[in-house]
Amino acid sequence: MQPLPDQASMNTPQDPAQIIVVPEWPTPGKRFLVERDGQQEIWLVKDNNGTIEFIDSSTQQTKFWIRLGRCLSFSYLQGPGAPPHDFGAMGQPAHHTVPPDCKVWNGRTWSQTYAVQMPRLSNPCYYGARRKATVEGTPGRRHVTSDSSVEITGPGVRGGYSTTQYRVIYSEEMQFSKELAWLHWAQGGVLRELKE
Repeated sequence: MQPLPDQASMNTPQDPAQIIVVPEWPTPGKRFLVERDGQQEIWLVKDNNGTIEFIDSSTQQTKFWIRLGRCLSFSYLQGPGAPPHDFGAMGQPAHHTVPPDCKVWNGRTWSQTYAVQMPRLSNPCYYGARRKATVEGTPGRRHVTSDSSVEITGPGVRGGYSTTQYRVIYSEEMQFSKELAWLHWAQGGVLRELKE
């Protein structure tokens, strides 16, 4: 795979109201009711470092956790019974939702090459992603759909090469993801924010 140069389109809209600024980090203490793989669970924003705990709604026990990077990018997964996938070990995390400047508008594109390190592998797998955002809705209630086409190469990939599609939908109202399919382990929809 030829690494993609990290770049983001900068054809900034003339109307600043068309630009959505995604929070640098999710708000600590926020809780969301999520349906993932047919089961309901609670996602708790644990701290200022973007740590999200996945809590079983029936037992109130933490099943596993992830860590987001800046701009709600994906950084780290500690899955149940699986080695951690560190998206920030070999460079910047995967900016699935918006580019690294945390700004997005309808039609904005960006690309990057990033590496995912897994403990069982001495070398990382490289991900080359091309992304495009679509913005719909009225200000304050807009949704950003970020579609990614990703090429994956490395020792952890059967045959050394694979391609996949990712989609993340961000809710301006919730200031969080509404739907996500980052990887096979995290496909779900946020039903609503849980208020105290």
